[in-house]
Formats: sequence, C-alpha cells, structure tokens
Amino acid sequence: MPNKLFATIAPVLCSILCIGVFTAFPALSGDYQEGLKMVRAGQWEAALNEFKPLADSGHAPSQFSIGLIYQLGRGVKKDADMARKMYVMSAKQGFWPAYNNLAKMFLDGDGIPQSNATAFKLFEKASENHAQAKNNLARMYENGWGVDKDMFIALRLYEESGDAGFIPSYFRLGEMFEQGLGVDKDKQAAIAWYQKAAEKNNADAAKKLKQLGG
Repeated sequence: MPNKLFATIAPVLCSILCIGVFTAFPALSGDYQEGLKMVRAGQWEAALNEFKPLADSGHAPSQFSIGLIYQLGRGVKKDADMARKMYVMSAKQGFWPAYNNLAKMFLDGDGIPQSNATAFKLFEKASENHAQAKNNLARMYENGWGVDKDMFIALRLYEESGDAGFIPSYFRLGEMFEQGLGVDKDKQAAIAWYQKAAEKNNADAAKKLKQLGG
C-alpha cells in the first residue's frame, strides 16, 4: 500500500507548521507564529481561530495549516473536502507543502478519487522546492506509480531529497542497498547511507548501524 511506504503526515505536523513557512509572508509572520504556539500546545481550536483570519486574507501558510488540521482531525472532525479546499488555495500561491499534501490525498484517495497520475504531477511540481515532495516523487519512480519505473531517477531523487534536508531519504537509500531493492545488495553502500542519516540524528539509522556493525 502506498500509504505505508510514504512519509506520513501526522509525525511531521508541527515540523511543517513550525519551520520555515513565514519568510515569504513577513507582514503576517508574528500572528502566524502565535497560532503555531497554540499548535505546539495542542490548543487546536485556538490555533484555528488564529489561522482563519490570516487564511481569509490570503496567507498561504495559514491556509495550508488549516488544511492539515482538518485532514488529520486535530481538534475538529476530519474533513477531507475542507482540507483539499485549503490546500488548493495555498498551492495556487506557490506554497510547496500544500502541493505535497494535496498530492498525497490523490495518492491515497483521501476524500477524492485516487489518481497516481495526478499525485505524480503534483509531487513533481512540489519537488522543485520541497525536500519531502522530492522523496515522495522518488517513491513514485521506485514503484512505477503514475510514471514508468526508473530506479536510476529514484536513487538520484532520494539523494537530492536527503541533501535538501529530508533525512528519511538517506535511510531509504540504506534500506535499498541493504535489502537489494531495485539495486544490487551492497552492505558497505548501505552502511554509508545509514551513517549519513545517523549523523543527522536519525534513530532508525543508528539502530541499523549497530545491527550491521557499521
């Protein structure tokens, strides 16, 4: 199932909301950060009340944040239609995380008709400026979802994603070389990728290195 293979949204809720999303909208960043404080505290209703006027004014990060809260059902009833609506509004302004999450909704058929082809196009667009989307695009190439399977492109995209800061991509490369997933098994290559991930505090990679004696 694609949902098991892809980076899940829930564990990165606060990281997406709390890191690097204000710079393109500096005039509203102070109010937005107040909403983020409420997210960190689990005060979802208060966070929505902070985000909504910003979203109504056209603030793309706030539109995205509302979409994510409704998609996950944090403090509200899950509402895929609302999530999609807010992601589309945010994506139209070039907010890359919105493209990525909208793509995942199409991939999973989350409240909308499932479409690998549409998911691929959206991941491809988002990958221009979004490391996690680049990881997801690599998955599409690895598995042949919405595009012809191409392991060479998948490997390149995983490396680029890791270099751009999405460390699970390094871990995935380690898995591929350890298990021979679309590549020849290569223990030393696997150890090298796990080491890159572990250097960035990836706990799973550190466990793998102990298992492999790396």
